[in-house]
Amino acid sequence: MADGSEVWGIEKSVLIRASVTEVWPHIRDARLLSRWWCPPPAIRITFDPHPGAAYSERYDDGTHSYAIDGDILELDPPRGVTIRRKTNGRFGDSDQVSINLGEQDSRARVRLHHSFPDLPAHRRGGAYDFYADGWDFSLSLLSAEVAR
Repeated sequence: MADGSEVWGIEKSVLIRASVTEVWPHIRDARLLSRWWCPPPAIRITFDPHPGAAYSERYDDGTHSYAIDGDILELDPPRGVTIRRKTNGRFGDSDQVSINLGEQDSRARVRLHHSFPDLPAHRRGGAYDFYADGWDFSLSLLSAEVAR
């Protein structure tokens, strides 16, 4: 933010019994990311794995559908990716999802940070309620995907 204050966001993490190099394909490959990002098979994510590439997220569970576009801001193989999504305005005009990998006790630590650059303080509780449990569920799906 221009005034130097921190951008508010949601932090989630999980330890996975695998190496960073085993987890990385599930982050950098759009087809594999689609398998855990949101309840599959309702979501389809597409992007090329390089900074500046277009990002597309299409969701349709038969009762609700949406489309989000954006771009890949950062890609640091095999350590992380940052995606900027142009959203519908409910929690601001855009958000960013950063996924970073590190090693801890011979396991991969996956840290997910979902930030909202222009979210007013009075909307933070609603954003947390909307996304937090979903990210916990998604990270559990990631763990299961890596174990397959």
